Amino acid sequence: MSAPRRRRWIDVLRRAAEPASAPEPQTDIDTALWSAHGEAQRAVNEAAEGAPRLMEAVQRQRSSIEGVSERAGAMAAHAEGLTLAATRVADLFERLSVVALNAGLEGARTPEPQGKALLLLSEEIRTHATRGADATRDLVMVVEEMAAETSLLRGELTSVLRAADETGGSARALGDAAGRAGLALADVERHLRRATGIDPEVARAVALAAEHAKGLLSALSTLRAAAPARPLLLGALRPVLAPLSRLLGELGEEGPSAEASPGSPEGDDGGASP
Repeated sequence: MSAPRRRRWIDVLRRAAEPASAPEPQTDIDTALWSAHGEAQRAVNEAAEGAPRLMEAVQRQRSSIEGVSERAGAMAAHAEGLTLAATRVADLFERLSVVALNAGLEGARTPEPQGKALLLLSEEIRTHATRGADATRDLVMVVEEMAAETSLLRGELTSVLRAADETGGSARALGDAAGRAGLALADVERHLRRATGIDPEVARAVALAAEHAKGLLSALSTLRAAAPARPLLLGALRPVLAPLSRLLGELGEEGPSAEASPGSPEGDDGGASP
């Protein structure tokens, strides 16, 4: 880094805690640009890393939904078969009721005591056959309702699958957009390097140093009013402030020494030496 730019960064540290009463210096603008570039780069990296994870999660959810849809289809098929079986059972109960009715008529024509017993048995069979037929019809209604609900569930699952496909497409588009944004930020970084002549690592280090300088000044301003704490404060900060002051002095002295360009020796009369 050249000496003028080094002095500019030192000025940033010196002005870090001072309110800006004049227009913002170019160095601060450069630092802000690099800081914004870093934030954008981190956001793009997070989006680029999150897009594949999102696509994987969507794919897992889609597989789970497909499995549930298949089970719902199997349940609907079983419900349909159960409905047919229950309908046949209801028909059997109806036929049994007819048989019991015929047995009752036969019992009415048969003399006592056989006719009486046959009539009682017929009535008992008819009663149970009627109850069985009613229960079977109720079962058929429940199974049909279950089949209808299963059909609705399959429709909802189909909608969820479409939404999962759309989410996967959006995740892929997000990944592509993050890739394009990364390329654009790389191009922006090249232009920033060319325009500012500053390395992004140096810009981040200077911004971090400026933040630490603000924090140090704020802490010192708070502790200045505490007179009993001054000896302890000086003892704690002397090992840190002494090297810091020496380093800032060395950085500040490098600028003038680097700017001084060697000239040709002149004579006493101001002209060139013979």
